[in-house]
Amino acid sequence: MSGTSERIQAMMRRFEEQAQKVSELQSAMQGLQGTASSPDRSVTVTVAPSGAVLDLRLAPNAVRQSASDLQQQIMATIREATANAAEQLNNTVAPILGDQFDQFQQAFNAQGPVIKPATDDDATPPPAAPARPTDAAPSRPPQRDDDFDDDFETDSFLR
Repeated sequence: MSGTSERIQAMMRRFEEQAQKVSELQSAMQGLQGTASSPDRSVTVTVAPSGAVLDLRLAPNAVRQSASDLQQQIMATIREATANAAEQLNNTVAPILGDQFDQFQQAFNAQGPVIKPATDDDATPPPAAPARPTDAAPSRPPQRDDDFDDDFETDSFLR
């Protein structure tokens, strides 16, 4: 029976070590965020390590550029802030996880199905929505006796 007891104790030690690492990771990752500004300082973005935008600030000079230029500047700044946050995350997590860091990176960076951008070869238009007759009255579900307990009976009060 001592073999079983030793295995259980070893499992408990591994569990406690993993729980300690999780606690350290939670503490270390709690305030991580990346911030970047555009070269002209008109756009400043703060993101979480996941890439979620936490804050977007536009300086007064941001609205002086074209919408297209502003859009490109915002997106470039988001990418830079996300790279900054990812670097901070890696630098924070790697010492805690040691040889398990690669597994963490794979799990953290796991992506869903890849959606390829449309190309000219994909010129097939999406199927059209079914036509709805415009002269027909909208259908209503059959009325039950207990449906008449409001002041509007079968007519909507929004008409």
